Amino acid sequence: MRLKAMSFNRILLAAAALAALAGCTDARKDLSPDFGVALRSNLAAQIADPEARYEGVLQPGGDGVRAALAATRYGKNQVIQPAQAATSSIDNKGAAKSPAN
Repeated sequence: MRLKAMSFNRILLAAAALAALAGCTDARKDLSPDFGVALRSNLAAQIADPEARYEGVLQPGGDGVRAALAATRYGKNQVIQPAQAATSSIDNKGAAKSPAN
């Protein structure tokens, strides 16, 4: 009786293993061939290339003369002030009035 129980357990274990392996089939066969392309494209657009080089654009640390002049101006407190940024004014004559007004 014990021998039959062991063989039944082995058969049951083998059936469970086969059922588990059946779940490992390729689930992507029903998907479109371009599935995930938009995601990969968006990721590539948002990740900066650390080795990027652009023609005509000064690279950080690439112009030692300009950096030395800037450091000299800074040391003499003669820093070139940036241009003043201006904001636009928006007229809200057509805006809805709040109940408090």
